[in-house]
Amino acid sequence: MSIFAGARKCYLKILAEELGETVNDSHKLENLKKIILTCKEYEEQSAKEWMKTIINERKEREEIAERRRQDEIQIAEQKRKEEIELRKLKYEERIRKEEQEVLNRRHRQEVNC
Repeated sequence: MSIFAGARKCYLKILAEELGETVNDSHKLENLKKIILTCKEYEEQSAKEWMKTIINERKEREEIAERRRQDEIQIAEQKRKEEIELRKLKYEERIRKEEQEVLNRRHRQEVNC
């Protein structure tokens, strides 16, 4: 099985750079494969290991980024819940004050009668 099977262009670009080749974004997938295979530094087993490392590092970065996004979502959701709770408490306090004012007025009216 080829080390290139299922490899993404970005992985091959990194591998070529690791092998000391100068590449840029304009290189096509097939060109990158040829550059790697014709490189003086190319050795299949080492290249396989590098590809595994490159892919694993990329996956790890993606997982970390996803965890951060999930954390940000959770933090935003918690903040939203706290804001709702605060509004609810303020509303309840306002209602209590209004009820107390009504009771106080009734009491004053009863005392004045």
